[in-house]
Amino acid sequence: MCSQFPPLTTQFAREFPGFVRECAPDIPTDTRVAAVNAPLARELGSDPGEETEAVEGLVRDLANVPSAHAMAYSGHQFGTFSPVLGDGRAHLVGELTIGDALVDVHLKGSGRTPFSRPGSDGKAPLSAMYREYLISEALHALGIPTSRTLAVLETGERIRRRAPEPEPAGILVRTAASHVRVGTFQFARIASDQGVIEPDTRERLVRSMLERHYPAWDEGPDASTAPALALLRGAASRQAQLVAQWMGVGFVHGVLNTDNVSVAGESIDFGPCAFLDRYESGACFSSIDTGGRYAYGQQPAITQWNMARFAESLLDLLDPNPERAIDDASSVLSDFAEEYRAAFTRVFARKLGIGATPGAGVEQFIADTLDALEREEGDFTLFFRALTEGRELDGEFAAGSAWRAELEEHRARAGTSPEQSEMLMREANPIYIPRNHHVEKALRDIERGNAATFERLLAAIRNPFTRVDGLDDLESPPPNARFFTSFCGT
Repeated sequence: MCSQFPPLTTQFAREFPGFVRECAPDIPTDTRVAAVNAPLARELGSDPGEETEAVEGLVRDLANVPSAHAMAYSGHQFGTFSPVLGDGRAHLVGELTIGDALVDVHLKGSGRTPFSRPGSDGKAPLSAMYREYLISEALHALGIPTSRTLAVLETGERIRRRAPEPEPAGILVRTAASHVRVGTFQFARIASDQGVIEPDTRERLVRSMLERHYPAWDEGPDASTAPALALLRGAASRQAQLVAQWMGVGFVHGVLNTDNVSVAGESIDFGPCAFLDRYESGACFSSIDTGGRYAYGQQPAITQWNMARFAESLLDLLDPNPERAIDDASSVLSDFAEEYRAAFTRVFARKLGIGATPGAGVEQFIADTLDALEREEGDFTLFFRALTEGRELDGEFAAGSAWRAELEEHRARAGTSPEQSEMLMREANPIYIPRNHHVEKALRDIERGNAATFERLLAAIRNPFTRVDGLDDLESPPPNARFFTSFCGT
């Protein structure tokens, strides 16, 4: 292993062999490192200035590993349950130990596995890998928990997907707190019922995830809580916070199946994701979500639904008494709704400069503001940034309007000075987001061998709250940006 990164371990695969299938990644000999996430490489142990060399050494080692592992999981995909899904084009190659934490190293687009669908080559378009890199770095820069891209690899292969002509293939090297999902526990429940795994395996998996992601779970007033209940509470709480943060920046995940929901509370598995331009509560950009199940405004409810499925997979571990177990699960789901509402209110109160601890009536004022923004067909990011910078607004938000008067009332009631309001808004309202049409242009240029557009956009979204001369075009969508469709990249 490259000396600049800690040695890889295979702790999850060794402890839970029933949840993985051994298989080697397919990394062609002509594969080259096309992009390196230097800030992340340094966080993982690379020396400054040697990030590319460190990643290239890691990739050489990964290409020569005798085997890696595809992870097994189940999932509700658009509401329909599939008992066995698993990594069909991805490999868990191991974990890095960074301080007291384990960090997964995972390949995406790395070839067929035992879970690949019939006819699948297990490959991925290079453009989709760059897309995940861009979106995950944007979320990270916005302070939102997420898996991250360490590198994008170009394999030299060409694959046929949506485009009429074959397109370049790529492999993503990504990191995450872990890749264990709600679907992992759904799979565990089925495997346990069928006798495929040992009876105590699910309990061990629960404790493993608690130790890895919620190490203080057995301290304080909840020390006597059953481990499974502690994990359910912890994951539900983090998901409530996560979705509130997504809503605050106009992010639409696009495919919130249970197999795409991390128990660590990170954003993961980016496919047909997008950011709002014009504010629409029903905005849905995914080519496959014809019913709008995962639309922007549906994300809180569907995440609560996913937590209910998580609870079902743990029900017998929550309490030996079925009635008490159901009561416990119901309590967590009720808490999720309240915690999400509180988190959402805090996020938007900061965006409006009201304060970190908003008072009575603020929740309804936020709802009224978003309704008005939808009626005005306003751009989500531009509206909040214009408010931040004191620029003139039109329509229902104009100077002297009833909305303006009510906003000032809420700020005064919260005891927030004009200076404090401005500071709150400057920290909450980005200038740059990866706007969909700018992202698409950057990806098309990548396919033509020109990385300059991508690098320019990446630099902007890595510092989303700081305006840079010469990047004015990245602040706004093009005139025709209303209609946009994103694809899963498979």
